[in-house]
Amino acid sequence: MSTDEIKQWYQRRVAITAGGPQELPTLTHVSIGFPSSSHQDEDYVKYCVLNTLMGGGGSFSAGGPGKGMYTRLYLQVLNRYHWMYSALAFNHVYEDSGIFTISGSSHPSHGWDLVQVLIKQFKEMATGAIEFHELNRAKTQLKSTLLMNLEYRNIELEDVGRQVLAAGHRKSATELCSMIEAVTPMDLQRISAEMLEAEPSVGAYGNLKHIPTYEEICSAFKRDNGELHGRISQFLLRGVRGKSS
Repeated sequence: MSTDEIKQWYQRRVAITAGGPQELPTLTHVSIGFPSSSHQDEDYVKYCVLNTLMGGGGSFSAGGPGKGMYTRLYLQVLNRYHWMYSALAFNHVYEDSGIFTISGSSHPSHGWDLVQVLIKQFKEMATGAIEFHELNRAKTQLKSTLLMNLEYRNIELEDVGRQVLAAGHRKSATELCSMIEAVTPMDLQRISAEMLEAEPSVGAYGNLKHIPTYEEICSAFKRDNGELHGRISQFLLRGVRGKSS
């Protein structure tokens, strides 16, 4: 089937189930990343805790235990900006390096606001206060995920193989939990500040009409307040500006 035929078939199916034809929304998707650590670096566990603390997901979730509904990107972004479809932090790790990213998507008309919110979240990681309760929650969630995964024998064996191949030895769950528990707010602020010393990597796709240029994004990161210049956000002018912006 051709692309047009597939689209027509899908629209007919949607018409049957939803009471009429509905186009899929065309969104703006942006991801901003900075260098992090390799999986052998002493800061690796700290980045894992930071990743869990930031969390995120889609604008709709059924909730429930362990779903990360109290992570920063839920509380400060998805629960605050109705036009955000998703916001998610992820730490990609490799043998010699890593990249810590925050990605988000929104309606194209809020492309500028989307990028501003992502920049503000990075700046907040490095300069804002990290509360005890949110750090403790992130540690508990990370340890819970680790221990629940290791309840399965096949995953435990895979973990043994991965660690031995990558590092030549295996850290036990007890060791890893101790390393997680030892992470402090100052550790997270330090690694966040070190990340922001590098130039950002930016990827975007979809409708990009309203997003700032790469140069404008780099300039915003160099400002203490993380503000984008050159355009006034009509959304933020209406007084719906949140703590993170």
